[in-house]
Amino acid sequence: MITSARGLVRATHAAQCLRFASSSTRSARAPSQPKPKPKPKLNKSRPQGPAQEVYNNNRPTISRPTPPPPPPPLDNLASIWRASWIPLSGAAILAGFLGYYVFGTLTATFKAPCSCSSDSSTSPSYPSDSPPGHEHTTPTGRPPALDGANAEQFDKELNLGEWWMGVTSLRKRIASHARGEVLELAMGTGRNLEYYDWGPMSGKISAKGITTFTGLDISVDMLDVARKRLVATVPPMKSSEPIVKSSTMADHTGGQLSYLSSRLRLIHSDAHHPLPPPPSSPSSKYDTIIQTFGLCSVSDPVSVLTNLASVVKPETGRILLLEHGKGWYGLVNGLLDKNAGKHFEKYGCWWNRDIQGLVEEAVRKTPGLQIVKIERPKILQMGTMVWVELKVTEQAKKS
Repeated sequence: MITSARGLVRATHAAQCLRFASSSTRSARAPSQPKPKPKPKLNKSRPQGPAQEVYNNNRPTISRPTPPPPPPPLDNLASIWRASWIPLSGAAILAGFLGYYVFGTLTATFKAPCSCSSDSSTSPSYPSDSPPGHEHTTPTGRPPALDGANAEQFDKELNLGEWWMGVTSLRKRIASHARGEVLELAMGTGRNLEYYDWGPMSGKISAKGITTFTGLDISVDMLDVARKRLVATVPPMKSSEPIVKSSTMADHTGGQLSYLSSRLRLIHSDAHHPLPPPPSSPSSKYDTIIQTFGLCSVSDPVSVLTNLASVVKPETGRILLLEHGKGWYGLVNGLLDKNAGKHFEKYGCWWNRDIQGLVEEAVRKTPGLQIVKIERPKILQMGTMVWVELKVTEQAKKS
């Protein structure tokens, strides 16, 4: 019993010591805390899509989605203009040119300067399959709408149309090329007379200008208007005003009026017939031949061009033509074809002929005839106005 009691005391004492030792150890050491988990790194090299599970070291994590890019701005007027201003501007300019030309064309067609008969017996008729320029109705150079009673009014009615279509400035240009001995074929009412340089005929010494002038036309009524215009345009004619205004083409045998010692002549003749030589000598030839809107009014344009080549000085002489005909665009040519009959009834000319084609045909058929220049001035006319300059070579004349 004694032994057992001692053993129990020792065991109890040992247990207390062990408890005290254990509590002091716990108080001396701080309790350890768990380490925080590292945050998963997002891959910034590429845009993130919808939230999805990403497994790293077999532990699932969720990535954060990035916001979608903003939608592109809607096209506005400024951006549309920047992208397409060139075609839009081109279309607007072309439409403006076409409107300008159509207005002038319709004005010239339907604004008749006189009352013309609409009887079918006097209206031109030609086969519908005839190519333009080879119609059944043969032009004579005499406008059906003109007669002796209304010739001056007919001439005045041309002023607005020619100014609007740019013809007036082209008349000035072609007249500025006239020099020496000049022949004007199909001169009409003399609408070019006021633009010529008449200085040499007034006694002035000049390298340019007209020394002699011969005007030729098939219409007596038109030549009578030109005769009256001479007084206002040619300075030396002032002293001859009473004689000029009182005489007519019918008063003179052969249909010729001569003034200033025959240095100025008006001749009633056909362009298809042999042309008169200059007044200086029967064997001489002209320095300048001018024709405005004549090829549309003759029955055989190629023959007329060959005729002109026979009376111009070789090499130095020039044949200058201002014509109207087919243009650059089918729409414009269709408009000319559609209104060709009405235009013929009024003016006696076919304005839808292929002028360049006729000139090239004449060059092929006429020995020595050469093209110096063909151009289409006045862009607003859509290529329907044609300027032609021709010459004849010396070799052809010798042959």
